[in-house]
Amino acid sequence: MFKKTIFVVAIATAATSALAEESAKEKRFSVGLASYATVISDSTEDLDFSGFALFGTGAVNDNVGFRLTYAKQSWDDNSNLKLDALEGSLIAGTGLATIGFKAYGSLGFYSETLKANGASEEIDFSGAMFGGGIGYNWSPVSLEFWINLRSTDDYEEFAGGADVTAVSGGLGLSARF
Repeated sequence: MFKKTIFVVAIATAATSALAEESAKEKRFSVGLASYATVISDSTEDLDFSGFALFGTGAVNDNVGFRLTYAKQSWDDNSNLKLDALEGSLIAGTGLATIGFKAYGSLGFYSETLKANGASEEIDFSGAMFGGGIGYNWSPVSLEFWINLRSTDDYEEFAGGADVTAVSGGLGLSARF
């Protein structure tokens, strides 16, 4: 009886250690879907685009990572006007690879194409962006919100020199592995 008790305690201890090790294990990659929006604003009007995005994140460690995002959006006032965007970011913060709260700042680039359904002409915008995000990592999934402020040189050129503000962001759910 004593040997069986020691055996059960040893198995329980080993299982607890394995579970604790699994929960502390870093998961460095995630792939997910996001509700995504871009707002381009000048002194006369706001152009609000919304849609979805696919995004992937890779964490070098718990403090440094990178992200790629591809978004398909349409103008909220006229769904025939489409905006496709590609963003790449270097992210730095805390909690990027482990379970729990995460927060980060980002620095990167964007490239997007504005086009109308049925039209052959496209307008391209690109530039630098910086931003940040917050979220929470569980073992299998991550939920996060991020926002990016974009450089506006291309937008201002298109708007005839008007002062423009541009912001993009998403609320995403991703699978971690």
